[in-house]
Amino acid sequence: MRNFDQFIGIDWSGAKTPVFNKAISVSLAYQGSAPPSLVAGPWSRQKVADWIINLSKNQKRILIGVDCNFGYAATTIQKQFGTQATHKDLWDTVESACHNEPNFFAQKFWDNLAYAPDFWVSGKMRDGFEMPRRQTEIICYESGFGKPESPFKLIGAKQVGKGGLSGMRMAHYLKKMLGHKIAFWPFEMELVNKANIVVTEIYPRQFLMRSGHGMTKIRDLADLNQTLRFLDAKPYSNATLLSDHDTDSLASAAGLRYLCGSLENIPKDISHPPIMSYNAQHLEGWIFGVTG
Repeated sequence: MRNFDQFIGIDWSGAKTPVFNKAISVSLAYQGSAPPSLVAGPWSRQKVADWIINLSKNQKRILIGVDCNFGYAATTIQKQFGTQATHKDLWDTVESACHNEPNFFAQKFWDNLAYAPDFWVSGKMRDGFEMPRRQTEIICYESGFGKPESPFKLIGAKQVGKGGLSGMRMAHYLKKMLGHKIAFWPFEMELVNKANIVVTEIYPRQFLMRSGHGMTKIRDLADLNQTLRFLDAKPYSNATLLSDHDTDSLASAAGLRYLCGSLENIPKDISHPPIMSYNAQHLEGWIFGVTG
């Protein structure tokens, strides 16, 4: 895959309110070693999408990492939509169910009786309920990069599944608006060298674990700069108080640049992880940087 000029890390949220959410943070890094920078908010999910559309007007190659899943376990997708299903069937169905909900919220999908049994929405986990893991989640954990939350979990502080479903709605919208100008990796391998914007799933914890920071959040400038140093980025010097959402997006922008390197093409094991299965590529999605 051809390399990129800019790298964007987005810490994401699937929450219903507030619309302009402090849990959404956007950071940008350019090729080279300059520190990443925060892109000023406030951000809503819709505003993020519109900002990406505006980015498409320039000719730069841009890699955008979003902290959300764009698919879920192949066994569940095939149960819901048949053995010939792809990620498009999932995205189309989520959008069809939720098209009247603003800001890419997706509650009408997980409330739908056809799909609700596959999600943990409230209360104690019911007897016999299982949350099948995606291949990338398993390999990420086995590689020592942390244990991603299940996309089927819609309860608790993290509510990863809500973020994923809202991310699928945004993906559907961006494909509708931009067509081949945007490609979603790894689902659209045939387009990633033609599109000037490529979007992928990220897991910010991966970059913290790679740098030796561990399982805690980064909450101060010293820890952030220690991580940036490992990721071959110069120190971040803005004295503005940073949230852990900001440090996640800053580390992710620098981390994407670190993974891609500075050569004309990014490393083959990053762009085409040899362990990634057919179902992972076409249905489940993949965390950028997990190679096995």
